[in-house]
Amino acid sequence: MQLQGLNKTFGSNRVLQDITVELPEKATTVIVGPSGSGKSTLLRSLNLLERPESGLYQVADLNIDFSKKISSKQVLDVRKKTGMVFQDYNLFPHKTVLQNVIEGPVQVLKQDKNAATKEAYELLDKVGLKEKADFYPDQLSGGQAQRVAIARSLAMHPEYILLDEPTSALDPELEAEVLKVLADLANEKQSLIIVTHNLFFARQIASKIVFVEDGQIIFDGSSQEFFDQRQGNPRIHDFISSMSFTGIKEGTPQE
Repeated sequence: MQLQGLNKTFGSNRVLQDITVELPEKATTVIVGPSGSGKSTLLRSLNLLERPESGLYQVADLNIDFSKKISSKQVLDVRKKTGMVFQDYNLFPHKTVLQNVIEGPVQVLKQDKNAATKEAYELLDKVGLKEKADFYPDQLSGGQAQRVAIARSLAMHPEYILLDEPTSALDPELEAEVLKVLADLANEKQSLIIVTHNLFFARQIASKIVFVEDGQIIFDGSSQEFFDQRQGNPRIHDFISSMSFTGIKEGTPQE
């Protein structure tokens, strides 16, 4: 996945400024930065939930020029390759856990319902929720709901899974449930792109870190380089120092 020269404005505010970055397959890229830096807008652009005014976007064999009209087919093709997991889960409240997971494969990918159901049970088992298949979202904890959302995304077999602050609404114990699932996926070389404030988690699983501030990429490199540059890059040093490592180890999201 590659972006070149991405620009996005909201009114007079330039949210993304000439963003050029490569987001590798079979790796975990973590996007960090202060609140309001543009990192969520960047992530949402990868799923075409936001539409930059200019720039080029390549994912697998698809090429998008944001300066031109994007067709409905292009949107669908991109979204088949980029599964989005939201902070607030976005599960269908009137459908069971199982029905939530099979909805996309059956309706969008046109999979056989029996085959989709079999795989859904396997995915729910993978995230530790097979026994909750017949529950409704309002019967789940926040951590359980987010794990269902991850299973639902996996059911679509996307090239990349995009996660926007997937644990920021959870208390530490529930957050740990979700982080374990994400760590397992990272170890399995599932392509992940995660926006998070949790630097302790980022340090554990990130292959690559992209640091965004004021709509610009300040750092683009490995996790080791990012954390080792505390002495060499004053801005990164200040950012990391502003986080409470004690709080991060306890699973508390930091602002």
